Formats: sequence, C-alpha cells, structure tokens
Amino acid sequence: MAEEPENRIDDSLLGKFLAGESDANESERVRHWLTESNEQQEFSRFERIWETAGQLKHKASDTPAPVDTDAAWAKMKGRMKAPAETEKPVGIKLDLQPERKEEPTIEAQIRPLPTRPRSTWTAYWRVAAAVVLLMSLGWFGWRELRQQQTPDLVAQVAVKSKNKTVERLLPDGTKVFLNKDSRIDYPERFAADSREVVLTGEAFFEVKPDAARPFRIKAGQATIQVLGTSFSVRAYTKDVEVAVKTGKVQFAVKKQQIFLTKNEQARYDVAKDTIQRAPRFDPNLFAYKTGQLLFENERLEDIVRTLSTVYRTDIRLSNAKLANCRLTVGFDHNQSIDSVLTITAEPLRLAWRHEGQQYYLYGEECRE
Repeated sequence: MAEEPENRIDDSLLGKFLAGESDANESERVRHWLTESNEQQEFSRFERIWETAGQLKHKASDTPAPVDTDAAWAKMKGRMKAPAETEKPVGIKLDLQPERKEEPTIEAQIRPLPTRPRSTWTAYWRVAAAVVLLMSLGWFGWRELRQQQTPDLVAQVAVKSKNKTVERLLPDGTKVFLNKDSRIDYPERFAADSREVVLTGEAFFEVKPDAARPFRIKAGQATIQVLGTSFSVRAYTKDVEVAVKTGKVQFAVKKQQIFLTKNEQARYDVAKDTIQRAPRFDPNLFAYKTGQLLFENERLEDIVRTLSTVYRTDIRLSNAKLANCRLTVGFDHNQSIDSVLTITAEPLRLAWRHEGQQYYLYGEECRE
C-alpha cells in the first residue's frame, strides 16, 4: 500500500529540481510527490511563475547561465501527463495486477535532468525577483489608472447645533452660521466644478465668490444656488424660506424657480406646492445671526408673526382688534420667549398666557 502523499512540497525544492540543482534524494522526493500527489493546482501555480520567469530570462543579462525554462517545463509537463495513447490528463494510477506487469505511468516518463552549474540556481532567483518586481510595478500602475478613472471618495462632515448657534468655515472659505437645532453636511473638499451642502434647520451663509463653481444648498425639496452672496435659509420643516441680504440667489423647487436679490425673501409652501415672494422684507429673520430683534412702529400682527418664526413657537392674538396696534421695541435674541412677550404686552397694556403649545396676547383693545 502506497504511503500517504504530502499535502504540499516546498516551492524552492521544485525550483531547484527544475533548474537541475537537486541531489539524488531531493530528486527522488519530487518524483515520489509527482506520483502520489493530486495537487494539480499547486503545479499550475508554480507553472505560471516559471513561465513568466522564462519570458524575462533574456532581460537578465548579468546572469552567467540563463535558465532554459521552455525545456524544463516541457519535461515537467511530460511528467504530469499520461501516455499519449490514453489521451487522459494527469491522473496517476498504479495498476498492481501481476498479469499486466506494467510499470506506473509516471515512473516510465521521468528521466534525470542534466546537471547544471550552481550559478543557474542564482540566475533563477534573479529572474524570479524580476517577475515579482514587474508584477508590483504593474499593480501600482493599475491602481494609479483606477484612481484617475474613478473619482476619489471624499469624507463627509456633519456639523450640528443644539441649544446654541454654531459658526463654521467651509473648505472653500464660505462662512456658515447655524441657528439652534440645525445641521449642515458637506464634503471635506469640494468638487472641481461645484460646491454642494445639505441643510436641515436654519443657517446664514456668506458664500465665497467662485465663478467656476456654483454654491448649492439642498434644503428639503428646494435647491438654492449662488456664486457669491449672503443670505439665510430656513428649513426646519418641509416648507423652505430664503431671505437675501446681498447679491443674487436662485431659489428652485422641482420645475419652479425664482431669483431673489438684496432685501427680498420668498417661501416654498409644500402644501400648496408653490414658491411665493413675501410682500415685504423682514430683516429680523437674521436675528439669530445679528443677535438683535428690532421693530420700529410695526403692526402687532407682524411682530407676532416674526416672533413665532424666530422662536419657532405659536403666538396668537386673542382679539382681531389687536392686529393693527403699533409698537416700537427691541429684543436681545437670547432673551426667553416669556421675557419677550412681557416686554411686548406691557407698552400696549396687554397680557399674555400660555395654553398647551400656544401663547396668547389678549386684551380688549390697544391702549397706549
């Protein structure tokens, strides 16, 4: 009964055997492995390396004795195949029936390789090293080509504000001032032909001019595009509001778009699916940036509307007669809503109360 074959044979021994450098014991070990092993994948792997080395053998001009890889592999392939008349792949079978008296197929084909000078073994490893170097250079070249053909994956940055405002400088030099409970997402570096960010909440932008790269803000369903200007975008809900301080802004939703210039504002109403210009510009929409709320002889109805927007709460007048009351007043943006309502009500001799989610200013009429 034949001995259990080894699972693997050392690559250096195969190379030594192919180069004619193995001694009698080593040659016998290779022959035994060829007879007993079914690891054709291992031979295929070594064959690829050897044939590649053969393609480079003429380049190794400093070697004293080039390796004849074609002849070596012709002999190796001969050992790995059955006799021609069987037309079968290497599948070494030992027929031990006495009446046939045949020698094992592989033993009949193995012949000793001519002994080569010791320098041949050195030449083999030089060529193998050249193969490794060539493959490495090829891999680096392929990777460089892929990097040129495929855009780099750029890391994304997310900046959030909770109970206070946050100021941030973007990679292109654009300044962003986030209001409370807001978030902006942007890449670590902008693309060569555009600058895009995503906003949730409210922010004031001072965009760095760059005619070759438009600056775009995605806010809900809306896209706001500029080249260089200052403006505010509010998008806490699906409704989006834009107010322009300087420059020109394109405000677009789906197939609708309008242009806004200095001291103009507009709002996208998602329920009506329309963009509507505001009849008047309200500079207090920038209060989270300026820190001040200023009203000069304003109607109480307009003041309440602005306070509701700025403080993100629902403030109502309990009596329609109060709408046209006029008031000149100023607030610090960091004041609480309770403090603001107290200051608003006092000059008009009104009162206020908090019911559920709403605040009410109430009184019979305006009394100054």
